[in-house]
Amino acid sequence: MDYISQVDNTERDEELSALRHELKLTRLLLRTIIDNLPSGIYAKDSDGRKILANKVDCRNVGVESEDELLGKTDFDFFPRHIAEQFYQDDLRVLRDGEAVIDREEQIVTEGGKPGWLLTSKIPLRDETGRIIGLVGFGHDITAEKELALKNKEVQQQIREQQNMIEKMILELSEVPRKISELVNSITYIANQTKMVSINAAIESARVGEHGRGFQIVADEVGRLSEQSGTAAKQVKEAINEVDNLVQTILQLWEEVRTED
Repeated sequence: MDYISQVDNTERDEELSALRHELKLTRLLLRTIIDNLPSGIYAKDSDGRKILANKVDCRNVGVESEDELLGKTDFDFFPRHIAEQFYQDDLRVLRDGEAVIDREEQIVTEGGKPGWLLTSKIPLRDETGRIIGLVGFGHDITAEKELALKNKEVQQQIREQQNMIEKMILELSEVPRKISELVNSITYIANQTKMVSINAAIESARVGEHGRGFQIVADEVGRLSEQSGTAAKQVKEAINEVDNLVQTILQLWEEVRTED
């Protein structure tokens, strides 16, 4: 081998070494990034087998290390009905080249508790454009889902309490009417009693001295009638005040419901 050939080989070896070093640094950099992202990142081959998984994805699946995932499918880790849903989404990407964006997926977290991921999957293509796998991203939204569920429960409790309050208000609105009917009956009786008193007084005057007993009765009945009438009037005035208050409450309640 001549000197020139030796130089060329040396330069080529140095370039290959530099390229390998650069490739190694690039892979190290990418690995450092994906392992420290807050979302799960993974890649699958054309058969749906894991070929890459970061730390968060390992935690989402429920394993300690990437080695436990490599070469395996979702059917190896999730209940069949959940794995089947994942597989159908994978087919959309692998077979049809259709990306799955922000799909909510349910998983089983450590301890058997249900969890949720917001998942996106995009095709992984070679230099010719052929689909050779997929890349997936899964962001844990379990806390958001639990908060939304809690808010839903709270809203349901508020609606139930509102319905109960509304029922109580409507029942309260009936109280003045019922009492008013009772007061009207008392007023009617008082008026009738007054007529009895007048008739007794007339009868007492007609029979003279023998009607003194009628007069005493007439006076007493008349006094009771006036007292009953006065009391009924006072109660009616109080009922009107209560009724006005109830109507104000009903109006305010309707405004609150309209704002909701």
